[in-house]
Amino acid sequence: MNNYLIALLFLLFPGGEKFLNEIDLYQQESYFKQKVYQEHDYKSFAGLKEVKEIVNPDNYDFHLLNAAVFFATNKLRDEKKLKQLKYSANLRDAAAVHAYQMVDKKFFDHFNSRNLKLRSPEDRIKLFGITASADGENLDYTFVKMPSQTTYLQLGEQLVDDWFHSPPHKKNMLSKNFSNLGCAAYFEAKNKDGFRYVKATQDFSTP
Repeated sequence: MNNYLIALLFLLFPGGEKFLNEIDLYQQESYFKQKVYQEHDYKSFAGLKEVKEIVNPDNYDFHLLNAAVFFATNKLRDEKKLKQLKYSANLRDAAAVHAYQMVDKKFFDHFNSRNLKLRSPEDRIKLFGITASADGENLDYTFVKMPSQTTYLQLGEQLVDDWFHSPPHKKNMLSKNFSNLGCAAYFEAKNKDGFRYVKATQDFSTP
């Protein structure tokens, strides 16, 4: 890697890259990591065959699940006659780190007491090079019944529906003050009483 590229990565991810490197599922190559956001809106996304596949928590496409949450959010906004949110890879990465940390460190909170560099939502988005005039974060802790019969599209919509029925989370999703969004959802490693739990994060911002 040449010095120019190293310097560019530092500017893009001033400290965040090492936390992404801890997430094995993040490293997997996937069409849904980046290109899907460039080539689809929520309507065409829903027509992709992959989104109708059953989510296997023991072997799932992390990036496809993240995209399902993102596009489900824009579907909701369209239904409410609101402007679509723009995909932000940096917000997605901040959300991915927090979702993973919540699972790995066994907590559920906007504040990460296990690592001060990741403590607040503002700390996390700044770690990924985002300076925002306004920002917000939604968290959810939900589950699928095992063996799973839930598709990626259904799980994305389930998470958005959970947030919609919580006034402060609904307010973030339907806010006219936010223009950018990144989403991530990460499964816990083991079943509990016949269910597999997943922790999800939405990060919103306006430049």
